[in-house]
Amino acid sequence: MKKIILLTLLLSITSVYSQFNQEAPWLKQLKASSENSKQQLTFNQIVNAFNDYWLDKDYTARGSGYKPFKRWESYWSNYVKQDGTLPTAKELWDTYLEVKNQSNTQRSNSIADASNWQPVGPFTHTNTGSWSSGQGRVNVIVKDPNNINTLYAGAPAGGIWKSTDSGSTWATTTDDLPQIGVSGIAVDYNNSDIIYIATGDDDAGDSYSVGVMKSTDGGQTWNTTGLNPGNSPTSMNDIYMHPTNSNILWVATNNGVFKTTDAGVTWSNQNSSGFSNGTAGINITDIKINPSNPNTIYAVSANRFYRSLDGGESFNVVTSGLPFSNISRYVLDVTPANPNVVYVLASDNGYSFLGLYKSSNSGASFTTVANQASVGDIFESTQTWFDMAMAVSDTNENEVYTGVLNIWKTSDGGNTFTKLNNWSSPFSSTYTHADIHYLRFFDGELFAGTDGGFYKSDNAGTSFTDLTAGMQISQFYRIAVSKQTSTKMVGGLQDNGGHAYSNGQWKNYYGADGMETAIDPNNSNNYYGFIQGGGGLYYSTNAGSNLTGAIGAPTGENGNWITPLAMSNNGELFAGYSSLYKLVGSDWSAVSSSFGTNIDVLEIDEINPDNIYVATNSTLRKSTTNGITFSTINTFSSNITSIEVNNTDNSIVYVTTSGPLGQVFKSTDGGNNFTSITSGLPAVTKNIIKHQALHSKNPLFLGTSLGVYRYDDDTLTWQLFNNSLPNVSVRDLEINLNDNNITAATYGRGIWQSAIPFEVPMDDIKLVAVNGISQLIECNATLAPDVEVFNNGQNTITSIDFVYTIDGTPNSFTWTGTLASQTALTIALPSFTLDKGLHTFNVTSNIANDAFAQNNDSETVNIKSTSTGTTLVVNTFETPQEELLVYDEGASSQYWERGLASGTVLNAFVNSTNVYGTNLSGQYANNTKSYLVSECFDLTTLVAPILKFDLAFQLEQDWDIMYVEYSINQGQDWNVLGTALDTNWYNSDTTSGENGTCYNCPGAQWTGSNTIMTQYSYDLTAFNSETSFMYRFVFHSDQSVTQEGVIIDNPVIEGSPLSISEFQNPSFNIYPNPSSGVFNIKTQVKDEFKITITDITGKVVLNKEKQFIDNTGVQIDLSKYQTGIYMLSLQSKTSQIFKKLIVK
Repeated sequence: MKKIILLTLLLSITSVYSQFNQEAPWLKQLKASSENSKQQLTFNQIVNAFNDYWLDKDYTARGSGYKPFKRWESYWSNYVKQDGTLPTAKELWDTYLEVKNQSNTQRSNSIADASNWQPVGPFTHTNTGSWSSGQGRVNVIVKDPNNINTLYAGAPAGGIWKSTDSGSTWATTTDDLPQIGVSGIAVDYNNSDIIYIATGDDDAGDSYSVGVMKSTDGGQTWNTTGLNPGNSPTSMNDIYMHPTNSNILWVATNNGVFKTTDAGVTWSNQNSSGFSNGTAGINITDIKINPSNPNTIYAVSANRFYRSLDGGESFNVVTSGLPFSNISRYVLDVTPANPNVVYVLASDNGYSFLGLYKSSNSGASFTTVANQASVGDIFESTQTWFDMAMAVSDTNENEVYTGVLNIWKTSDGGNTFTKLNNWSSPFSSTYTHADIHYLRFFDGELFAGTDGGFYKSDNAGTSFTDLTAGMQISQFYRIAVSKQTSTKMVGGLQDNGGHAYSNGQWKNYYGADGMETAIDPNNSNNYYGFIQGGGGLYYSTNAGSNLTGAIGAPTGENGNWITPLAMSNNGELFAGYSSLYKLVGSDWSAVSSSFGTNIDVLEIDEINPDNIYVATNSTLRKSTTNGITFSTINTFSSNITSIEVNNTDNSIVYVTTSGPLGQVFKSTDGGNNFTSITSGLPAVTKNIIKHQALHSKNPLFLGTSLGVYRYDDDTLTWQLFNNSLPNVSVRDLEINLNDNNITAATYGRGIWQSAIPFEVPMDDIKLVAVNGISQLIECNATLAPDVEVFNNGQNTITSIDFVYTIDGTPNSFTWTGTLASQTALTIALPSFTLDKGLHTFNVTSNIANDAFAQNNDSETVNIKSTSTGTTLVVNTFETPQEELLVYDEGASSQYWERGLASGTVLNAFVNSTNVYGTNLSGQYANNTKSYLVSECFDLTTLVAPILKFDLAFQLEQDWDIMYVEYSINQGQDWNVLGTALDTNWYNSDTTSGENGTCYNCPGAQWTGSNTIMTQYSYDLTAFNSETSFMYRFVFHSDQSVTQEGVIIDNPVIEGSPLSISEFQNPSFNIYPNPSSGVFNIKTQVKDEFKITITDITGKVVLNKEKQFIDNTGVQIDLSKYQTGIYMLSLQSKTSQIFKKLIVK
């Protein structure tokens, strides 16, 4: 049941400028050139003004301000009306009301909505590879004045969030509203149940303002006030309450300051003579109240400071001491430490730091306390039109914090500034995400709202704590879900990179703006994700547990903000730039010729991957040659937003088009002709369409600006599929047939999932899993896999045909028996043996009259196999038999290679012999993590084993590294071998995040240069009880700067053999061995023996001079000694026998 009282007043709009930040420089220029025109600006006019502005500027620089507009452009491009303009807030609100009425009608007509959406997150995340980890933008945070444990936070497109435990947990109650942003919050100091919010996203325009809303029950429900959708300005930010009269509030808007004296029932616009000589429409970007005199109010516009001495009834411009030109933005703050003090922070017309100004007389006049000449550039960017914040300590008037890209601090009133953090050092104790939108003190605590979340410092900026966990506010562009399980997914977030989900955890594995993503259908651990503009493809081979590597864009290409990315069912990855590209190894290869413009949408036929569809603007093209050649098959009246090929009958194709009146089209002849199937849809934008396979009714799901709709061949109309889903824009959908559910990626409320209706066919076999093949490293592998199948049909199955493929070679096997309907069975396949190297294995199942072939295949399993190594033997790498197992994390080629080094530096010390190197002929690649793996060794045959090898390296100091890991359980767990303090071992103990260097350093590694071939060694005595010891050389490079890398030769495990005087004597029986400490000795000899036991150092730990032993046996207890290897000597008058004992 909806809790909100529906808003019934119509929403008006004052100008198009409210749809984006009015202080953006290109909008200022456009407004100036168009101020005499009464025509509403078109979307293209705004975009063209932006493009013209950036012609002579570097848009790639961090903090340039380029990205915020590109996000806005990408989002609102699907809202463009037929006349080229964007919809007004009134039109958007009317659409929301139409959807609400449709929902009520659907219920009253007993039309079932079978959805049951549940939130998946991210509620929290772990940084596993991002250089700027975060979760979602926060605009504002306030503390309940009556309860220090209660906090409220506002998101740009995710509503308001409340915590009652100081930020440990959060909940929202605005999901029943249309997608709203919150930029200002005020809590009544007389009654915590009364809360006001200033709606909209004042910095980036991700959502419209619907006025000031009010709650009287602690935020559980919300009502309109007198400043409502019918009369509200279209953007607002700060809202403040009178400290002694809670009926009085002020709110800053893009149309001046509004004031209420009756708790929000009515509002008046305070555009008095002080505001530009009475001209309405002044964009007030910040407002504050004098801490000791609420009649004194301060406000700023882009280039003016205003002061009121009568409680906001009138305002006057203050010019004394403040700049009056070359200004693009002001922010201000006050402090109870000295109520007469006002600080103003200013940016210049280039949107960089201009100065900090201080008033000690309640804003009557100012003095300059800092500028670029005195303290440098504390903004580090040119994007202050997007974000700029300042806070003054509430206990020290000279302690001021500023934020644009990072947070800076002065403790001496502006004479000097210190940089507190770095946006690209996410493991630092002072880290906050980049782009500081909000800074404010509450009870000695500094709150920061950033593009990545909410951070708090309670120690004057010495450290910050991330309190975003629990807020599901992520703005997703796209999501990809594993074919095998919907519990694995990866998506791209606004300014928070790629977030991967597996094992119930979200992992932020790369930074920037995460975009289109993909998961390998044949290996659900391989995740891929673009950043903005297709500028880099970031991949992980362990479901996001770390960033494996990255691949740059094709030379000369610059894709759309959301560059299309799609993977075929056979694992080929394609990307859409001005041409269609395919990933080959670690490089993009052009498949098609240029289309003359960027590809907007890319779709690959799941049944026949040779069929590829692309859209450029309103033109639909098709290839039947796997992308080599394309033909134009259709042109629509507006731009194409989505393409979907029916997953059961690929002659059926669906297309959605842009705009509130955009349509859904269906073709039954492969895209040559289309008819509209838009019936039942209101004027929502159509973002994404998906077809549900394995269902005779061909269900379709549509992600729109206000939730999800469903359509099938029976209803022939679109119906809401929205139960429990917030009223939010759904940017992407994915269907998983194994779990029979659908996943929605929203722009502001994260990821949601719902079950979907499914049907049971007469005959269908589903291959569930392949068992018996691990992801570990097999030593001399003989494998005996089995498959788990499920009878997904109604009839009993009596025969199943399997084809299992090893390294591309198919093998057949037929099972016969009885498998009842809706039951599972595990079936053993024939065993097989593998040589050393990398292998692939997959299985296909089939039965007679199988209804759905889509669920018959397993994912391809990658198998790593090696052999048993021989200790005391040097591996010279001179013969193919001496090759080692090599593999990389990700799609890149194998960078460890055997041969002659031919580079310009390292080869001089190799003496013309074969080595293993990261790149034998030159420099290594960026973003590479590659492994050179030893054979399996039995160290119990040696006393004091030691690993030795020759090594030379040239690596980027403290960024690119090489180290050794070991495993004693076939690669299930790998640990770094040794430390930088060990003799003749690593040369660096740098750790990740230390001083902003080395994203990948474990704290023990080689880095920098030693180009002379040097023998290194490590004592393995601690492992001499291990029977399957492996080690591997790990090479890891970062995102930029390469050198010649690493060469390795002559690895060997040396030591003293235990078999010098030991022999096997069948007349003696010692058991168990290995043992936890107690050994039994029996013999048929029946004699008196001297028993001596020594450890591996030769120290005697047990000595018995005369011990009679026969077939009844004696017992020796070594359980009090450490685990390891011991030598047993049994000496009689005529012989001496040696035996090795292993205490485990």
